[in-house]
Amino acid sequence: MKLEIRYHNQTESIDIPEENLLGILSPIRFDCASGDITAEMKNCRSSVAEFLGSANRILILVNDYTRPTPNSTILELLNPELENRDVKYLIGLGTHRQATELELMQILGTENYYHNRQRIIQHNGKDPAQLFFLGKTSYGTEVWLNREILWAERIITINSIEPHYFAGYTGGRKCFVPGIAAIKTIAQNHGLLLHPASAPLSLRDNPVHLDMTEAAKMVPRPVFSIQLVQNRDHRLLSLRYGDLYTSFEKACQDAWRVFAVPVKERADIILSVLQSPYDINFYQSQRAVEFALPALKPGGIQITVSACYDGVGNDEFVRVLQSCSDPAELLKMSPPETLGWHKAARLARIMQTHRLYTVIPGVAPELLRSVFMHPFNSIQAALDTAFANMSKRASLYIIPDAGAVVPVAHLPESLPSTACSGN
Repeated sequence: MKLEIRYHNQTESIDIPEENLLGILSPIRFDCASGDITAEMKNCRSSVAEFLGSANRILILVNDYTRPTPNSTILELLNPELENRDVKYLIGLGTHRQATELELMQILGTENYYHNRQRIIQHNGKDPAQLFFLGKTSYGTEVWLNREILWAERIITINSIEPHYFAGYTGGRKCFVPGIAAIKTIAQNHGLLLHPASAPLSLRDNPVHLDMTEAAKMVPRPVFSIQLVQNRDHRLLSLRYGDLYTSFEKACQDAWRVFAVPVKERADIILSVLQSPYDINFYQSQRAVEFALPALKPGGIQITVSACYDGVGNDEFVRVLQSCSDPAELLKMSPPETLGWHKAARLARIMQTHRLYTVIPGVAPELLRSVFMHPFNSIQAALDTAFANMSKRASLYIIPDAGAVVPVAHLPESLPSTACSGN
């Protein structure tokens, strides 16, 4: 059978045996009460006004350019509540590069950007002058956060909720760690990501999530959180607001209904195609590998298709892998307190039981080989080789939007009847 595979700004035709295809896994589609963000924000605005009260100094934390959160729309709708107050905007970059001017316009809205450009701060976790110490979590993580928190009387966070490959979900507490944390803090927190419970859609007993939550609870200012769940067409499915932790928990329940896709069996091969914004670089593309694993047989082949038009991104994990003769050597090392080691170790652990193929135009094949992956120039070539190395009868899943699908063997019996909105 012939299929069209779209990624970034191109389409490739592939030909596969129809009898080998177990299924095409896509996000769950369902209707919600309203996809109108303006209507859903009406009640939220009233709650924001009550939360702000007479406070003057307001700090707004927003996602960076790697998240699809409609920050500019939310901010425009909040403007009436922010008028005549001293407002700063802090971009939660975590370990990511500084945003370009164009990206800042996209994040904040062009008019808002030009009107408030002197009030915009891009977080830099390597700059000691930006940071202050709050204490240690029970996991031993030293919590250093951006000191703009101390300037503020009230804090508003705006997040989108999606699967995250070791924190369970994006959003919520992640706006503080890693969003506005020191590199040292992020590295210590990420040191927990080799725990078995540090997995997509997993919060219970997940030490990365629990450590982040402890850190967020140290913030010495009142926090109001706005958390959205969207489908891949950017239609609003859920808007939760209010207390950071309650709104996050409810939004995660909503997100599960969208992103957790049931499968009856595992496949020999999984073709994972990343779409924007997760195809920006090699660093972000790891989610395609991690999300596919629950549906991939031991010894199976996972194929990542990602444009990586911004290249590698943060390359610390690449340098760690390149320093080893093979993945097994890395896993024998004593973990250093560096940001890249644990990310590299997760990949190395996966490579012990699975083979990783790539179709990544934005990264040199030599670099991909140096980190023990198998690069191909086309999706068809990767599939042909995968079938040749497995068997002609090898089973296959295709995930056309691999950053928005986490295959699961079963779904919980109790789920919200619909994703909805409210506090």
